[in-house]
Amino acid sequence: MKVKNAILATVLLLLLYNGCTERIDLDLKNSYPRLVVEGSITTDTMIHFVRLSLSGDFFANERMPDVMGAKVSIFDGTETIILKELTTMTGYYITPSTFYGIPGRTYTLKIENVDINNDGIKESYSAESYLNPVTKTDSVDLEYENNFELWKVLLYANEPTDTANFYMFNLIINDTVYTGQLTEATIADDRFFDGNYANGVWVHSIYDDDESLNLTPGDTITLIMSGISEDFYNYIIALQTETHISVPLFSGPPANLPGNISNGALGFFRAYSNSYGYTIFTGEK
Repeated sequence: MKVKNAILATVLLLLLYNGCTERIDLDLKNSYPRLVVEGSITTDTMIHFVRLSLSGDFFANERMPDVMGAKVSIFDGTETIILKELTTMTGYYITPSTFYGIPGRTYTLKIENVDINNDGIKESYSAESYLNPVTKTDSVDLEYENNFELWKVLLYANEPTDTANFYMFNLIINDTVYTGQLTEATIADDRFFDGNYANGVWVHSIYDDDESLNLTPGDTITLIMSGISEDFYNYIIALQTETHISVPLFSGPPANLPGNISNGALGFFRAYSNSYGYTIFTGEK
């Protein structure tokens, strides 16, 4: 779900018009540029990427400029990997296709050779993320919920004891990623079932009225369960809070998200483990 700039602008204007007893001047059009970082390391063997771009004006309705020519590296406590800059997709820096994260290691991202504020002085940015393990998925099932007209995705797995765990859940239907954005993922912690068996826990949903989806018997539903850090868990909560329409409408202005990039940059660099579970859609309600 994408944020509509017009809605946010209207909310701010109404707040100023109706709720202020003293004059407050907001300069939203001339914000200074900041580095925006998006990057992940997972336990899957694949190309991983870090994307660099610039922040823009609040009312801008266009793609933000990409950052090119940076030196981007990742240190796993043992070796440093230099990411390759793509020429076909500007702003993207990638690992080798044989790269994968190892649970129990801390991954440190470093970004150098950039001048975001155009003052002639090169800057550097960094972030680190500990790669938590994740429990194995035993099985996945589907159950139809008549009241909400949706399919509940149910998880069966053993939850580890004596440790706080945080999870992110995403779906793949056949070969198509169904929840490709952080705003579409579901998240959970283990406060209510720590150390117990997750015996058909409802972790995600597939809606009947989704016009982009035409489920047919025989389709493969893949549940990705990711073991994430508490900081990343809180980041997703903040992101989903800011990007969903608030009720009541006058619930407060949008704010920058609690990222983990140094030197005032925006975004989040994360490392996490993935566990996969599969089921076949039968269509039986």
